[in-house]
Amino acid sequence: MPKYKYTALGSDGRRTAGVIDAPGETEATRRLAADGITPLRIRETASRGAAFSWRHDRITQREVSDLTREISVLVEANIPIARGLRSVAEHEKNPRMRDMVTDIAIMIESGEKLTTAFGKYEHVFGEVYIETIRAAEKTGTLASVTEHLADMLERSIESREQVRRALTYPTIVAGFVVMAVSVIVVFVVPRFAVIFESNGVQLPVSTRLIRTLGDSVHGWWWVYAVVLVAILVFARQQWRSPRGRYRIESVLLRTPYIGTMLTAVATARFSRVMSISIDSGIEVIESIWIAGRSTGRPVFVAECERLCDRMRAGDSLEAVLNGSDQLPSFARRLLGAGKEAKELSGAGRIIARHYDRIADHLSKNINTVIEPMITIAIAVIVLIVALSVFLPMWQMVTVNR
Repeated sequence: MPKYKYTALGSDGRRTAGVIDAPGETEATRRLAADGITPLRIRETASRGAAFSWRHDRITQREVSDLTREISVLVEANIPIARGLRSVAEHEKNPRMRDMVTDIAIMIESGEKLTTAFGKYEHVFGEVYIETIRAAEKTGTLASVTEHLADMLERSIESREQVRRALTYPTIVAGFVVMAVSVIVVFVVPRFAVIFESNGVQLPVSTRLIRTLGDSVHGWWWVYAVVLVAILVFARQQWRSPRGRYRIESVLLRTPYIGTMLTAVATARFSRVMSISIDSGIEVIESIWIAGRSTGRPVFVAECERLCDRMRAGDSLEAVLNGSDQLPSFARRLLGAGKEAKELSGAGRIIARHYDRIADHLSKNINTVIEPMITIAIAVIVLIVALSVFLPMWQMVTVNR
């Protein structure tokens, strides 16, 4: 159970401080108030060994998806959410997940709205999740909306796992090739070059280049290591910054095959979230804005914000969609044909299913694109290394005749 460090006013009006065990901040506040203490500040303290265990008890997207599915079942079965969440928490193995669900249940029991309770953990659920729950709570469609949310999360997890599985083999092959070539370039070719020169052989250009590269890596390996780390840190910073990620994504969207797959995934997620939002009672403009943010793609988010601004200025949905650069033509035509919210919701579901199939097909067949490229790259590298060794060897045989 987490510990909370607090600063409070005692019953005598004096300031006091201490530590209390509680499943959540809300329960810690309640216990202090029950003891006649008025809390001024409460914050969770880092437990011993947290630096080593955070990877093991962090809340995953799969756990969020399972929780959402369980909430849908609770609502559909007319079971009080707070009581149901306590039952879920009792069987939860992840301590962070268990504490979070317990805290949410306590907040609901104390009279807080469902959105407020979940909103406290927006860093876990995400902005789109919270906004969708808020709309569903207002319109009384919580059961159907949570079911759709669970489907969406599960779909997102499956797509990510498919891409990860597809990239595993090429990544392993590329890693072994890099290690093998590094050994040849750094250790093998320079030693052969010394033997060739000692026999009076004029080294060809390819051998001299590889020898120079190998000698520089062998003597200045720390420089290469520093440069590599600097590149990785810079790339990570660029990916985390809005502008940097926007530029990176702009390049990826122009890349053959990868751009098509990213567009299909973003379009499917956009259409599904828009459909869920409209079914939840959210207006069309706000639904488009929420759906755009749900994609997690800066370029797509900026595009949806421009679409919303144009609609607020009085442009029709059809005219706005025709000016979209990121939505595929099929999605633009189908959404533009919808005149009412129900039609847009149905069109969104159709588009989501269509581009889910496209994304599945592309992710499953990504190996068919990557493997030939890796094969060609390996063939070129092997050819260069082979020529750098065999050309001077043939010259040495000729000289010694």
